[in-house]
Amino acid sequence: MGEAEAQGSSEELVARLRMRENRLRELHEELAALRLASDEARASREAGEEWVRRLEEERGRLKERIRTLEERLRKGRRDREGYERCLGRLQRELERQEAEISRRDDALRRREEEIDSLRREAGELVARKDRALQDALRRVVGLERDLEEREGEIQRLRQEIEDLEGRLERERELRRRLAEPANRLRAGIELFNGSGHLRTVSSLSRTLGPPEVHVELDRSGEPAVLLTFTWQGISWQTYAANPNPDVEEPRVYLKSAGEDLSGVKTKPPNARLGPGGKVLLGL
Repeated sequence: MGEAEAQGSSEELVARLRMRENRLRELHEELAALRLASDEARASREAGEEWVRRLEEERGRLKERIRTLEERLRKGRRDREGYERCLGRLQRELERQEAEISRRDDALRRREEEIDSLRREAGELVARKDRALQDALRRVVGLERDLEEREGEIQRLRQEIEDLEGRLERERELRRRLAEPANRLRAGIELFNGSGHLRTVSSLSRTLGPPEVHVELDRSGEPAVLLTFTWQGISWQTYAANPNPDVEEPRVYLKSAGEDLSGVKTKPPNARLGPGGKVLLGL
């Protein structure tokens, strides 16, 4: 992942977090509106209860008047008919008031049922919104964790790029050095001295004596270093060592060997076996 792409992914995550914060703010505003509606319903119920209380007081007063009239009726039979008519009117008024109270009670009961229903719905809504909030918070935490992992991956990739650039710089430096024939010759000798073929040459040297050593660059293809060992002017072996790191293994191998130098054009030695049997350039 490129740095620009990683930055774009981080900006997208930040934008998504902001959208979720806006959504959470909207949910809190809806909750406040529901609480306000609940408060209004409670105030309406309290007003209804006050009205019922007043009606009950009025009914008490009416009953008191009825008792007063009944006492007057008992005291004065001459006004009984008038009292009876008045009593009838008061009774009808009382019935009307009682019917009004009953209607108010029914309305208040229905209002209380509606308030209870609203409370249940508000509670369910709050629970759903709380669950949604918890889910959103968990997703935010997951996104933050994912962002941290992506940042760690970006750091790791940057480190790998830096390491790769370092290796490429070292390889370029090696290629610049190997472009010089003398450097390529030394690198080939060093590669041969680090290979297992050096033990073979050392073993033959203990049996046949020190060999004559000639080192040169191959003239075909990408030049490898040719190391020719000749023992007593009879037995000989030629090894190829290619210091180019892009060459496939084996980079050091036996190219040719023989027990008869007749017809073979020998070249004068320009190297020797030094301490530990390693090849050293120069006599």
